[in-house]
Amino acid sequence: MKIYTKTGDHGQTYLSNGLKVDKDDLRIEVVGELDELNSHLGCLASSLYSTCDVEHIERLQRIIFSISSNLLNGSFSLKEDICLIENEIDKIQDVLPPQETFILPGGCSVAAHTHVCRVVCRRVERHAFALSKSHPVNADVLKFLNRLSDYFFVLARKLNFENGIDEKTWQNTCR
Repeated sequence: MKIYTKTGDHGQTYLSNGLKVDKDDLRIEVVGELDELNSHLGCLASSLYSTCDVEHIERLQRIIFSISSNLLNGSFSLKEDICLIENEIDKIQDVLPPQETFILPGGCSVAAHTHVCRVVCRRVERHAFALSKSHPVNADVLKFLNRLSDYFFVLARKLNFENGIDEKTWQNTCR
């Protein structure tokens, strides 16, 4: 299989259903952002120490790849995957000190990269929601992305906690 097809040389490409669209089509943008998120997850997984965390990230990568392939196909369910993320969030929060203020992104390098995954995920979610206004998007995709960004937030907190890094809090200085 050749890696290049030359079909994109004139600013167009094909969706998974065979429809030819411009490369700046919002559907292509969302799929590209999912790919970007997945790439960040690959970097994150390579920096994690916990086998359980790595396995969880790799499972998320597979789910995101499936979402990319089926973004406009409403006939799949992510309910089980959403529950999995919610359970992971609950498990992590059970071991963390309570959050009493806003937290600045950062800390140890792996937690900082987790925050990058979180904001990329939020961007994908915003664009997927925008896409849903003009094209049918599976509602589970929007829920999944929302929970996924929450998961990255608590995972970053956990990684800082495990590494003995105090979280930097935000105080509103614009008064």
